[in-house]
Amino acid sequence: MSRLVVQELLGNWLSEIGSRGYRGLVVAHSSDTLGETAWLTEFIIRKTGVLPLCIAPSEFKKVLAPSCSRVLSPSAMEQLLGMTNKYVVVVTQRLLRPNLLAAAIETVAYGGAVLLVVPPLQNWNPGGEYSIGTYKRYLINRLLKCRSLFWYDSDRGVVYVNRIPEGKAVSAQKPEDYEPSSPLPKALLNVAATLDQAIALDRIIGFLRKKGRSILILGDRGRGKSGLLALTLAYLIKTGQVGFVPVTAPSPWSAQSLFTVLSLALKELNIKHWMIKRYGVVVGVAGPWFHVRYHTPDKTQPGAYTVIDEAAALGPSRLRILFANSPRVITASTIHGYEGSGRILAKITYELLKEPRLIVELKTPVRYAVNDPLEDWVYKTFMLRVEPPEKPGEFDLERVSFKKVNRTILAEDYEEFEKLYSILVEAHYRNEPDDLALILDASHHELFALYTGNEPVAVADTAIETSELPYEARMIYDILARIHSGTVPKGLRVVRIAVLSSLQRRGLGSKLLRHIEDWARANGFSWIGAVFGRPEVLGFWLKNGYLPIHISPLPNRTTGEHNIGVAKPLNTQGEELVYRASADLLTRVLFSSHNLYRSLPVEVHALILKGSPRLANKTPRPPQLSDEQLLRARKFLKGEIDAESILDVAYVAVLNYVWRKGGLYDFSESERRIIAGRLLQGRPMRELLPVVGSREDYTRLLKYTVTKLLELEVNK
Repeated sequence: MSRLVVQELLGNWLSEIGSRGYRGLVVAHSSDTLGETAWLTEFIIRKTGVLPLCIAPSEFKKVLAPSCSRVLSPSAMEQLLGMTNKYVVVVTQRLLRPNLLAAAIETVAYGGAVLLVVPPLQNWNPGGEYSIGTYKRYLINRLLKCRSLFWYDSDRGVVYVNRIPEGKAVSAQKPEDYEPSSPLPKALLNVAATLDQAIALDRIIGFLRKKGRSILILGDRGRGKSGLLALTLAYLIKTGQVGFVPVTAPSPWSAQSLFTVLSLALKELNIKHWMIKRYGVVVGVAGPWFHVRYHTPDKTQPGAYTVIDEAAALGPSRLRILFANSPRVITASTIHGYEGSGRILAKITYELLKEPRLIVELKTPVRYAVNDPLEDWVYKTFMLRVEPPEKPGEFDLERVSFKKVNRTILAEDYEEFEKLYSILVEAHYRNEPDDLALILDASHHELFALYTGNEPVAVADTAIETSELPYEARMIYDILARIHSGTVPKGLRVVRIAVLSSLQRRGLGSKLLRHIEDWARANGFSWIGAVFGRPEVLGFWLKNGYLPIHISPLPNRTTGEHNIGVAKPLNTQGEELVYRASADLLTRVLFSSHNLYRSLPVEVHALILKGSPRLANKTPRPPQLSDEQLLRARKFLKGEIDAESILDVAYVAVLNYVWRKGGLYDFSESERRIIAGRLLQGRPMRELLPVVGSREDYTRLLKYTVTKLLELEVNK
């Protein structure tokens, strides 16, 4: 087939896709990726009159710039997700990140296409340097399932697939004839993108008029959640209910749709306003009596209302802080799609909101047609909408088998892969398409599972860590290397571990972990560990014999979480490393809690202080009490002075106790919390009441704990 014939077929395909209102995917193989991309961009302009957005390596930018609306780096996904495009051309010579492909597809509008330019099929390695080839096999299998695809090889003049969905796309129903039950201005109905959005806005306005405090807007990506936030803000501005309104999101780019729709709505309402920009990015909209402004999640100051876009990307720790500091909150969160969190975070978010609260869900796409074939393909390919079975069958937990999963088979067996992946997705609210490729294809990853019969009930993705791997693939290894002058032996990091939700709290996670430890020990690994951001899972690891070895001093600016690292030795060499690293962390926590770890949640701090007998005499030997301190300690024990007067003495007593014993494991959880929060972090009583109880509980617990410490110190 000649190149001219291929060009004609591609032109017809683009015309048909556009006229039918569907979106499509073009995959072009070429040994000259730059030349093919330059030709494609010019071809699109000739056929449609539209300049495509281009995503290309920096060395291609100069050549492509004249025929592209903009040339973005493959790493500029935050900017990409803030856009809407008709055509997006993506060129990659090596690694094709699933995050990039999914993000590009989700920004394409009704009748448009993503055009992917890659090397010849025989040389194409979308998994990158550390691929075992399964991602390529999987991607090819999934491309063959795409209902809206033009796939060709430019060098050979071969068209592999030329497929267009039958019929015409069904566009979203508009709200022209909708009769609201609330005083919803007609001007705002004119701006609403779908009937779905208008009905939700009507419900929100009715709720606000009844003095509602918290609103949660849910929906898959591309359903108009940011637009609904903007329409709600426009109503509050028109009715004079707001002046200063903080808007927060993972980045300013995440808020671009909100600001765009807000400006359109204010214009429709004839309200004077102006856009505020920084370095070409909109960061606010202001008018005579109002100021809506973007703030980073860690710097957000509350207004009458706080608006949170893409809550799924912020996580529970940051949301808890934002909700606590804000009198009223309007937030939106993605359920499925890029940056989606599934329904687990939606449930957590709703429970954190102050009452009275309202939840609305948008289901109709805004940018493209209902049941769009390209959305269906990307959601299925990267498993962006997987959910565990609602009514799982009966499982015989007495007959559970352990398996090291053959990932090559998963590339061919979609249903089996979906079962395994759905368990991981359900338990971890922060999921990206890249996660799927790592699990499936990374040479240093291994996948393990527990099965009952043919059904997986628990899954763990693990990563081998050695000195040969690049920096970003080493986490526990580099933590251990800080306190070791020689070469750190190889270890295994548990990246994710999860149990089917209906079978949780039955010991399956611990059972899977023990099997993995046995496998790692038998294969010559010296240690096993994990790094995570959710403090509530620390107890699981400690229960299974893991020791804390790392806590990031500062919380993540977006999520507010401290990364926590834990490890467990598997042999004598591992013991030396892990115990030294854990003792080093314990030392840092003891001596830096008042500054470096001041923001660490008290509950986490208390768990770290638990320590282990194996850490005895491994922290620096603290100073002894002076004669004056001993005198004050005795006076306290006689009831002559109160606990607050001898906190300095109690602090030294804690240091001495941990040095002798290796931790506070003989103290109760509540006692460790009072030691962590009051004696080490120096928190005032008001900050500790949520974790210790009432004022009376605090006073009693402080006195009892200090007495326990000082009796041991005075009588030793």
